[in-house]
Amino acid sequence: MKLLTTLACMLFAGHVVAAPCNKMAALEVQVMISEFAKTQVGRDTVTVTWTSKMDKQSEEKLLAMTKGYADMDACLSGEAREIHFYRKSKLVGVASPTSGIRLVK
Repeated sequence: MKLLTTLACMLFAGHVVAAPCNKMAALEVQVMISEFAKTQVGRDTVTVTWTSKMDKQSEEKLLAMTKGYADMDACLSGEAREIHFYRKSKLVGVASPTSGIRLVK
C-alpha cells in the first residue's frame, strides 16, 4: 500500500508528464509499477494486466494508476499509445490517444 501511495504521489507531483517528460522519473515509475502490472506490447495496442494487488483499490486509485501508467508509457515510448487494462480477463480501463483515459465498468 505504501508503494502505491508513493507512486501516486510521484505521478501527481508532476514527475511524469506528457512532453517534455522526465525519463529518469518514468523509469523509476516503471520499476515501481511492475509489481502491480504485467505488460504485453502488441502491434497496435499495449495490454496491461493488473495483479491481485489492485483488487481492493478504489476507483480513484485505479484511475490514478491507469493514468500514471499511460503517462509513463508515453514518456518512455515517445508517443501516446492505445493501452487496454485488464483484471481477471475483464477489461477495466482504456488509455487512448484519441479518446483519453477512462475506467470501464
